[in-house]
Amino acid sequence: MAEFLDEWAVNSDILRQLCRAESTLDIFTKLGADHIPFELHEPVAPRQVYCTIGNYRSQLVESAVDADNGRNFDDKRDAALAGIETRRREGVPYVCLKGAACVSGPYETLSVDAGMSTLDWETEIGVVMGRAAHNVDVAHALDYVAGYCVVNDITLRERVFRQDVPTLGTDWLQSKSRRGWLPTGPWLVPAWEIDDPATLRPWLRLNGDLMQDGVASDMIFSIAEQIAYLSTHTPLQPGDLICTGTPAGIGTHYGRYLRAGDVVQAGVHGLGSQWVLCTD
Repeated sequence: MAEFLDEWAVNSDILRQLCRAESTLDIFTKLGADHIPFELHEPVAPRQVYCTIGNYRSQLVESAVDADNGRNFDDKRDAALAGIETRRREGVPYVCLKGAACVSGPYETLSVDAGMSTLDWETEIGVVMGRAAHNVDVAHALDYVAGYCVVNDITLRERVFRQDVPTLGTDWLQSKSRRGWLPTGPWLVPAWEIDDPATLRPWLRLNGDLMQDGVASDMIFSIAEQIAYLSTHTPLQPGDLICTGTPAGIGTHYGRYLRAGDVVQAGVHGLGSQWVLCTD
């Protein structure tokens, strides 16, 4: 996949022609096989993984309302919405790095080690770059996208902030970057199959119960704006993966975190869904 995406400009034209050809459908009909017997790996092998933090209005409002700061519901909600709109006007995306080694397949197990009491889920829309991007503008940012996929940005909440050095801020290595903490896929859906990424709807079920159900139009900074922002600070390369934020409904809100035996199904309408079993 890395080699395929490195030559995306050429390969995408070939892929599009194959997908549109009636002969391709005939081949699938005559020779195709159900994918279930096969082991599906992650659809991308990114050099870099970027995660946009706090990017859905619904999630930020939910966190603000959940906070016990002595104010009533309406005051907390209104203050959160006002802060979001100020950030929208005057701020920029908040992006962290997540180790590429944490990328795993869509149907692998997720180890919940002893002592991990706050391992949390974050279903997100993954954006895979198809062209090198440096200082691109928002209007043309989506032209650099190869496709979209489902990702689940697993996060250990208790390690987000370092207790031994509280003044140094967040620790994304300990809290986000272990092996298996970014289930990805099952599919990489080419960008031309998605008319408007703002209509994509990420969702997540825990043991069958719907926990997250969002829509990309709720993002503070759109996918195009995130790409443009990132490209001003670092050159984006083909195959790089951008996790674009998570909607309301993370485990912190429910006071319920992942534990052995849980089944996590994360998906995005139009991009498929993944199924991960938590083990000890």
